[in-house]
Amino acid sequence: MDDIQARACDATAILIVSFNGIAYLKDCLDSVIASPDAPPATQIIVVDNASADGSVELIQTFFPGIKLLRLPVNTGFAHGNNVAFAYVRENLPQVRFVALLNQDTIVARNWLKELRDALMSFDDIGSVQSKLLFHAKPDHINSVGNNSHYLGFGFVGAYQQRDVGQFGKIRDIAYCCGAAMLVRVSAIRRENLFDPDYFAYLEDGELGWYLRLTGLRNIYCPTSIVYHRYEFGRNPRLYFLLERNRWRLLLGYYHWRTLLVILPALLMMEVGLVFYFLRVGAWGQKMRSFGVFGDLPKMLKARREVQKQRIISDRQLTSIFIACPDFAEVRNPLLTWVGNPLLALYWRMARLLIWW
Repeated sequence: MDDIQARACDATAILIVSFNGIAYLKDCLDSVIASPDAPPATQIIVVDNASADGSVELIQTFFPGIKLLRLPVNTGFAHGNNVAFAYVRENLPQVRFVALLNQDTIVARNWLKELRDALMSFDDIGSVQSKLLFHAKPDHINSVGNNSHYLGFGFVGAYQQRDVGQFGKIRDIAYCCGAAMLVRVSAIRRENLFDPDYFAYLEDGELGWYLRLTGLRNIYCPTSIVYHRYEFGRNPRLYFLLERNRWRLLLGYYHWRTLLVILPALLMMEVGLVFYFLRVGAWGQKMRSFGVFGDLPKMLKARREVQKQRIISDRQLTSIFIACPDFAEVRNPLLTWVGNPLLALYWRMARLLIWW
């Protein structure tokens, strides 16, 4: 097989969902195209979520070779990537991998090659994440793979740590950050890449749980470097989406016996969250998140579809989960010295019971 044929069989599509990203898009796309992994070996697909800042015109002017899919309204990160993923499946049958990038990222050279090499090293790898560094502080870590807490919270790994090479080896992680990851197309045995009901936040966690439940691994690749212009947002809607999606994750993926086992810890956490959301003025968003239970028939249907694809047990699924919440932007002595030790102790006992 000659080099052109080999590259065609190894084709990758790069998916970028854009929303009012004119301040970031040109730098992002320039870095992707400048990489040795640039087209024709790859197809770049930008899905624009009804931007009103000139993002579409920028792409049309400076990047006419990029596939641009325009949506009439902002449908969120999850649905935007699903639109691009559906386009790949329908029009690019040669594509074996899809890479996801946030619009506010800048990639280093060979970032995609390193991801592909890592993903192809074993057949049981479903997704792989780049090392994400802060663009403004490139010697500090944004994420080296995300952690899942047994109560459904998701946390970026080693957030804001100084990068001195301490995460220099490939390793298994709970899930990959959607800001810079590569997914094996054949690993997605459902219609969508992401659960479209998530809109945004924890949608990458749900994908990671899906891949693990179906017997695949998520890994971190330290030699693939991506710089992220990340800023922690405190929009009140963030709290609603995080809490709503956390409940979707728990109710969709855990065995019902696992839900019973962790119920006391869940109730204890809810009490703590009551005080936290009152303190930050987001109580209304927390209450709104409980609306997820009003959609129970739809969730139960989605749960049945997920459980049909289960390969591993809950004991295996949760083996990599963490016991203590690690809220990078929340530092509270009560959480550190009381809440965390109690949650960790409870999880150690719960793990003795979870054998299904």
